[in-house]
Amino acid sequence: MIEQKVIDVLKRYDEIAGLILEQKVDEFADKMDEKPPEDDDVTYEQYLQRVAMQETEEQSILMEAEPQEALGGESMNEYFEKLSFGELTEILEYCATELDRGVPNSVVQALVKYDDAKTVEDYARRMVRDSAWREEELQDEDKLFEMDFQKVKASLKILSGRRDASLLDDVLDRFMSYDRTHSFVADSIAEYIESFPDEAPAKLISRLEEHKEDGMEGPCEDLVVMLTNIGKEKKSEEIYNALRMSFRGMKNKIYAVICFADYGDARAVPLLKNYINRHQKDISRELFYEMMSAIQNLGGDIEDVSDPFGDFQKKQQ
Repeated sequence: MIEQKVIDVLKRYDEIAGLILEQKVDEFADKMDEKPPEDDDVTYEQYLQRVAMQETEEQSILMEAEPQEALGGESMNEYFEKLSFGELTEILEYCATELDRGVPNSVVQALVKYDDAKTVEDYARRMVRDSAWREEELQDEDKLFEMDFQKVKASLKILSGRRDASLLDDVLDRFMSYDRTHSFVADSIAEYIESFPDEAPAKLISRLEEHKEDGMEGPCEDLVVMLTNIGKEKKSEEIYNALRMSFRGMKNKIYAVICFADYGDARAVPLLKNYINRHQKDISRELFYEMMSAIQNLGGDIEDVSDPFGDFQKKQQ
């Protein structure tokens, strides 16, 4: 049974973190009028929301290091590190289903550092495998899927922290079963996958290759982003070739174009130029603008690219 003082501290932490997030979202919303001309409203708003979430996370971590009078002057970090495995997992599951902000980092890290590796890793793997990954899998109709999935998110963080890559295939298989993904699910999966830059690329590429003939939509779009994030830190011929394959196979090519720009390999420049020049009559304005921006970001010259809309250069001035 969780002590009431711990519940009070967790609820207070959750409340303050929520207020910080609300403040950050409002703060960044005011910056929408600073949007760069090459960015669309949706992309820029998503970027600002992500930054707000990151800054809130940073503030939350600082809060967890502060002494708490209710915990005898210890911080959440210090207090949770002294608890038993059973107490920690009970707190984890309480936080996942009761707190708006999910499981605090201090609880996750206490389990990452816990001495009995087998017990912790068996628990985390069981939580990932047995928890609901879809709303229809929930056993209790009164539960919210977004909150119940926090158990999976926390467990994947534990496995990442303990360098346990044993669930890479299982996680990817379940993720690929979605038609469309929730962003919070994709973010949790990406954090786990990207923490294994040596093991993950081959598995990501294999699954992308399985869908190169069917438009590579849904989870494939997230996989390309994961592969790019890994590749930015550890480039390889295999990753570049997979991005090129994705560009050719994707129905929504914007994902691949953004990934080309992020990955930073200038070999994508002639590929993008040739596509634009061959598709003057059917390229969308959004895709054209994204491609032109990518070419510039990769150091390419756009003077020899035909502009079917006749206004890209004007917008840049």
